[in-house]
Amino acid sequence: MIRFFRNIRQRLLTENKFTKYLIYAIGEILLVVIGILIALQINNWNENRKLLREEKATIASLKLEFQKNLGQLEGDIGAVNAFINAAETLLEHTGPDYEFGTLKDVDSLVSMTARMSVWDPSLYTLGNIKSSGKLSNLSNEELKILLIEWETFYVNLLDWGDFYVDRGSTYFDFLLHNSLNRNLFSGGPFQLSPSKFEQSNEELLRKLEFENYLTNRVFINGFMLGYYEEAKTRIIAIIQQCDSYDD
Repeated sequence: MIRFFRNIRQRLLTENKFTKYLIYAIGEILLVVIGILIALQINNWNENRKLLREEKATIASLKLEFQKNLGQLEGDIGAVNAFINAAETLLEHTGPDYEFGTLKDVDSLVSMTARMSVWDPSLYTLGNIKSSGKLSNLSNEELKILLIEWETFYVNLLDWGDFYVDRGSTYFDFLLHNSLNRNLFSGGPFQLSPSKFEQSNEELLRKLEFENYLTNRVFINGFMLGYYEEAKTRIIAIIQQCDSYDD
């Protein structure tokens, strides 16, 4: 092909057709330039396809991570609701005039309020996306914004989670010194037999300090529940944006 074009140029020069030669040379240059541009376009297209495949693989991993986090979160939301319901049931009966035997299953209800449900999501894939610089290069702008906002939200969630654990530990210490712990956890994994002391955990219902602790427990768990519900909403939105890559 190169020899063919060279022969044409030589023939034009031999015939002293300089104008035609110049036009031909320009045309040949244009053909070369067009060929280079086409090659670059194909190369860019292939590179973009490669980057898109990599991005889709990354998003698939991100979606899986957030789906697992969502499943765990829903379990924690259910647990926190159970804590609140147990505490509210006890608060309906607290007071100096409580009559023993009025409320059934006091031990199990008090035991429920002593538990904590701390959500601990996996952030491995999201951390890799951030550290590799892929976050800023995501083609889905809405997903990018959701992930950036998630980071700020999660920092606040961690701060509140520390307070949640701290206050929960304080309540646990109160029960440690004011209740029959053996009866509270008699149905636990160690299968302890009931305490032989005559004291009953129903006596807690007549204590103002217990009522105050329990009220605080409802407030703290309610606030935690609000954070968990917001986290659920944000996670679902992130998963939906990840699904857009499958369209």
